[in-house]
Amino acid sequence: MRKTLALVLMMCALVSPCCAGVSDFDRYFVVDMDMEIPDVQKIKSQIGSMKDLYDRGYTSRFRMERKFKKEFSQTIRFYGLSEGRLKNNYEDELLEILSWLPKDSYQYIGPMLHQVPGMSEKILNLPGIKETKNQFPKDVAEKFKGMENLEFMSPGLYFLLMPEIWGEKKPEDLDRPRSVRVKKPRINIELPDFLKEKIKKAEKDDNKEKTPSAKERQISGAAEKKGRGQNYALNLRTLHPTLTSPLTSKDVGAFVATIDGIMEFGTKNQMRNYGKLIVAEAVLDAWEAGQGTALRQNSLKDIVNPCQRLVLKTRFAGIYDEFASVVIKQGFTPEEWAYTCDKTVKAFRVAEANQSVAYAVRFHRRGYYDDYIKQLPEKWQKDMYAVEAAIIKMYTVFKEDVAAVRPHQKDLEQKLLKNRGILLTAPIFY
Repeated sequence: MRKTLALVLMMCALVSPCCAGVSDFDRYFVVDMDMEIPDVQKIKSQIGSMKDLYDRGYTSRFRMERKFKKEFSQTIRFYGLSEGRLKNNYEDELLEILSWLPKDSYQYIGPMLHQVPGMSEKILNLPGIKETKNQFPKDVAEKFKGMENLEFMSPGLYFLLMPEIWGEKKPEDLDRPRSVRVKKPRINIELPDFLKEKIKKAEKDDNKEKTPSAKERQISGAAEKKGRGQNYALNLRTLHPTLTSPLTSKDVGAFVATIDGIMEFGTKNQMRNYGKLIVAEAVLDAWEAGQGTALRQNSLKDIVNPCQRLVLKTRFAGIYDEFASVVIKQGFTPEEWAYTCDKTVKAFRVAEANQSVAYAVRFHRRGYYDDYIKQLPEKWQKDMYAVEAAIIKMYTVFKEDVAAVRPHQKDLEQKLLKNRGILLTAPIFY
């Protein structure tokens, strides 16, 4: 629910077009798979020494203790019944967001805030937010006025009613689709007999095979030979895949053939390797935070380069060699598999993208939101630029790679949907 709330608030803020600069965040998305692995046990002990504000009574939702703790029960009951409360960790940030949102936008987000479970009373009682409880927005975009049953829309979607979102766009910002002429209906006309005979004679003449000249045969042969050479090249595997080497259809097919084996590698022995990768992810994030190379939303790195990060986690988890024994069956080293996988995933995203996604990526790439972002507090600027950089890089791929992926789209979709869009800890569908 909180992720949905953050997305809605971000959409309310980003309604003014501008120019962007996100190059400062490019370095965060470079994966060094040959890096020297730090002392993993030391980092684990540092993570374990971090104390929470209070004892939650369990380690994780997968490890719930069966023993009843009377003290813990009394503490929870006390907090639930008393007038005092623990301050939510998101309260200050949410207040900061609301402070720079225009007051006119409260009518679109206020009703939703009143429906969020556990929402801070301090936020719900803010002037302008308090009055919006169970209220439908007064100002609605022109295209929605008069729409039947509009008042029954979910409050979580009220932000779509903002007139600013549906304002007119400049002609130069729109790529108009090619106009296609409507075919005229065919009308059957009864022709006189002498015209019918002329038409039949012309059709017979057109059906006669013309003998190609020597020059035409030479050009045709050269084109056919060139085409065979291109198709032959596209059907070969890349000897040593890199980040910049173009994908071939055979490369993509080989990657697809590894998916089932990799999932089995993670889930066998009661998900032993999957558990190790989860721990390795926490260790990697903690180490990057100590090095100053982590983002506040460090999972953005996994979205941009899911498979390179996955291979790096196998090194942190100590299961690199075991992982290598899986991908070697298709002729990959772990690094070669990671490069092929990430290029395939990005090309797959581009091939599957609809027009709305294409426009969204284009607006971020052209930097339409930069002027507005510069008005935000510094820490919010960094977060916004990091998200923009991630969105751009998610869909940055060579045209040749997209062509190589298209014949395998259905296979990729079926295998990845079966795994809920995640390859072990690597997020593929986004």
